[in-house]
Amino acid sequence: MAAGLVLGALEGVPGEVFANGLLDHIAGLVVGFLVAYPFYAMGGLKAGDGKYLMAVGALRGLGLLLGGAVYGALLGGVIALGFIAVRRLRPANGADATMGGVMKTWIPYGVALGLGTLVALALELSGRFPGATM
Repeated sequence: MAAGLVLGALEGVPGEVFANGLLDHIAGLVVGFLVAYPFYAMGGLKAGDGKYLMAVGALRGLGLLLGGAVYGALLGGVIALGFIAVRRLRPANGADATMGGVMKTWIPYGVALGLGTLVALALELSGRFPGATM
């Protein structure tokens, strides 16, 4: 995370103190932790997912972190619905086909977070992301 803050601070050198500056990257790191920790404590996220959110916040700042988390949550919902549909239609041998059994399925949420961050980054680079500086 320290390397992310250093690189983020170097990226924001010509910027203001908060807007794309060091404080923006520190805030991204802290908010990444604050967003991930409750889900980690409840068992919904793994530690790597939380570290990923903190790294995105440290490297690209608060705006991209929040956008990536929102898009990641939406994509995670779509992926979860796909998992539920597949498991419901084609249960594994001896697997519990009830909705309670389907909901206990492990879903790789880091993939959704990564794709959501890529969507937010693409929108930022195209200038269509709220708060884009380009």
